[in-house]
Amino acid sequence: MAGFALGTFQSELKDAKSVQTYLIPEAYEVYSAVLPDEWTWRSANSKILVIKAETVSYQMCLTPDAESAKLLDPAIVNFRIVNGTTWTLERKLDISKPYELVPGVALQAPFKTNGPAGWSDFEREHPDSVGWIELSAVGFNHDKTVAIVYIGHHCGRLCGGGGFRVLRKAEGKWKGLTWKGGSCAWAS
Repeated sequence: MAGFALGTFQSELKDAKSVQTYLIPEAYEVYSAVLPDEWTWRSANSKILVIKAETVSYQMCLTPDAESAKLLDPAIVNFRIVNGTTWTLERKLDISKPYELVPGVALQAPFKTNGPAGWSDFEREHPDSVGWIELSAVGFNHDKTVAIVYIGHHCGRLCGGGGFRVLRKAEGKWKGLTWKGGSCAWAS
């Protein structure tokens, strides 16, 4: 049985290695802008951020009103396209808090072995973090002045949350964009 588990793990690592590297500089600017507002940083005061090394795809659920759609639709379309691929993140975040990029297969390993009790293993391996963060690829409008990104966190059996952030680049900085319409988020 141990040989089967090792073989499965090695197969998953091989699959993870075939993922393409995410090379969009503006995406790392967007990540650097949203991470300080993320729960694990802002509220839980994690000493180090553990970030899943691969992007996650999350179903687009922004529904802007007609006026906001003119601004957001190109970024929504791009979000759907770029999130059709899983990307490997690089260490290009410009943030003040230390962080680790950890492969998803390594994050999931304790849970495959121990189910929900895997949180104890995770906490032993990452004692200065409060769970892990996951990021989507970033959807941009044509001139890369509007961005849409999904960000979520997992912090325990009944602890987690995520949702979309919409940003606009003004004067060289990415800031939250106010728009009209609906969105979705999850929390546990």
